Amino acid sequence: MYFLCRARCPKICNNEGSWKSLKNIMGVPVTLLFSFSLLPSTLSQVVVHHTSYKGICTNACDFHGYDYTWCKQSGGSGKSWDYCSLEEGLGHTGEKCATMCDLWGGSYHYCYLKNGEWNYCGLISEKGFAEYAQDNKMCFDGCRATKEGFHCNTGHGKQRCSPFHDVTPTGLPCHNNYRCAKYGTDGYRCHMDNDQGLWDYCGRRAQSKCVWEYSETNSSLVEICKLPTSHHEGKILFRRERRDKMLPLTKEEFKKAVHLIDKIASVTSLPDSEPLETVRFYKQEDIFCKGVNYTGVELEIGMTKESAMPIAHVLFPEFLNSVEILRLAFYTSLHSTFYQPAYTIAISVEEPMLCSTDHQ
Repeated sequence: MYFLCRARCPKICNNEGSWKSLKNIMGVPVTLLFSFSLLPSTLSQVVVHHTSYKGICTNACDFHGYDYTWCKQSGGSGKSWDYCSLEEGLGHTGEKCATMCDLWGGSYHYCYLKNGEWNYCGLISEKGFAEYAQDNKMCFDGCRATKEGFHCNTGHGKQRCSPFHDVTPTGLPCHNNYRCAKYGTDGYRCHMDNDQGLWDYCGRRAQSKCVWEYSETNSSLVEICKLPTSHHEGKILFRRERRDKMLPLTKEEFKKAVHLIDKIASVTSLPDSEPLETVRFYKQEDIFCKGVNYTGVELEIGMTKESAMPIAHVLFPEFLNSVEILRLAFYTSLHSTFYQPAYTIAISVEEPMLCSTDHQ
């Protein structure tokens, strides 16, 4: 911290009062920065501020009483704070950049101003889905499976997290009557429906839960969820369609399915099941709808193909390139099968996929 200050803001370092004030300011509890760009009946977009040395702000990027914008950071230079940009296209003094914010072959981001001087700056990105770990800390990366369950990295280190709402970090589902909520506490938890009557953390993932709206088409009403993320063709939509042939599954089957969904690393090559495992992906024949080819995939369970039963069903356009969106669709369908009624999820871009999702 002192080295960074001595090298980059000597006026503060040489002023004992200012130095103490800076330490006091930086001693406030870390609160993770997130702002919401609300879309009608959609999931929420999260804005992430990056520091000049490629760290991530763990509190608000602001002036904080000084004549430059800075924040506490995770990663980056390894120091506890760094410069950041209040808005895209601004330098650390708040002045507008005349060039892009870039590394320019160095180790930190900066931009040139119109007067020829330069400013530190930081990039600003958006996350389509805010993921939160235990104790309500925002994840800097994805909530993914490890040997000890689902975890992600936060400003407080590695913490347990939930891959989807109503799911615990172990991958087990919450009790149907005691699903994920605060229940008068500070954190989110749910009842585990076990003989010991145990409760477990279940994670805040409000941004992964679709808000379904009826949308009127030429022939009927369909249920649509608009996602905050975009494909190069436009906004991503989920449409859900009732699927009566998908029967409820056990908690352990649900857990195995959740861990298999987490292994999806490509939209063109779904993961194989482990030997002797009963949960697997099954690719169906494509559906051609209004000029777009849709790939249909069932997540099924059973010892043999003949005895297998579907537990999740997703259709997605062949040009989809987001693994995160595909995982979310499978989680959404699997969740509906466990809690009933079960739904097929059809992913589309800009316009809902209105053709039948039934391959039978």
